[in-house]
Amino acid sequence: MATYNGAEFVAEQTESILNQTYKDWRLWVHDDGSTDDTVAIVKQYAAKDKRIQVVEDGVSGLGVARNFIHLLQYATAEYTMFCDQDDVWLPEKTEKMVAAIEKRDNSKAQAVYSNAYLWSGKRGIIANRNTLIYPKTLKQLLFHNTGIQGAAGIFNSKTRELLTLPLRHYAMHDHALLLCAMTMGEVSYIDEPLMYYRQHEHNVTGNAPGSMHKKVAQLWQNRHIPVVSLDHLEGLKAFYDVWKDKLTADDRETIEVFLSLPEKNRKERMRAVRKYGFSLFDSTALLLMKMCVRRYL
Repeated sequence: MATYNGAEFVAEQTESILNQTYKDWRLWVHDDGSTDDTVAIVKQYAAKDKRIQVVEDGVSGLGVARNFIHLLQYATAEYTMFCDQDDVWLPEKTEKMVAAIEKRDNSKAQAVYSNAYLWSGKRGIIANRNTLIYPKTLKQLLFHNTGIQGAAGIFNSKTRELLTLPLRHYAMHDHALLLCAMTMGEVSYIDEPLMYYRQHEHNVTGNAPGSMHKKVAQLWQNRHIPVVSLDHLEGLKAFYDVWKDKLTADDRETIEVFLSLPEKNRKERMRAVRKYGFSLFDSTALLLMKMCVRRYL
């Protein structure tokens, strides 16, 4: 759990971890320089349960992505899960995630993701699904400007080893996680919500729309937002710089084509999207529509 000024929510999340039906876990917590009572609250739980370890190494100011990557050095178990400070996990989340990844071929990098309820402490469940698609290839993923929500995933030690090799830039830790598992291992999904993804004004990644209808509506409503996030583009470049020699020829070509698109004009980009089969929510037509109404970068 990477924390920063999460005093309002961190106790509820920690309680949900203590209430997991799977009991053989350890929670590592690293704070990024909170000015509220976050650390004091977590320490109260650590004093009562030895499975909770607060890392105090004098390192702060990392930002959320590097804080999570920093924490990986303390992980020693076969399986690791990222934990956001402000969500709430359903009691069976860890048990079901461990059971799912144990069925995979763990001689290679693996990541398994569940879904999540969109949820507000005041309003309750807002939507039954946060993740609306389950990408399995880069061509299905890259134009989404994101990874699957990191806190909804579990990954093995092979994936953790890949993640601990630092990148010069991170869009988010979950972006790096999905890129590593998708290109150098396997990604699979449990189509079941196993946590409450809290929606509030302080969400680091913004509030999720919760339905495909709302996603499509946002193509026009958010037309001031570019097709490609510069932050995620830089994160992909950083990933490619480190791992290009380990990628398959197809994945290497896909990334190279995607990285070349900012230098092309609109017609050339749209031609490349059709030629290489890039998609948005599993639809090339929807991606082309988005490219028509928004600036590219």
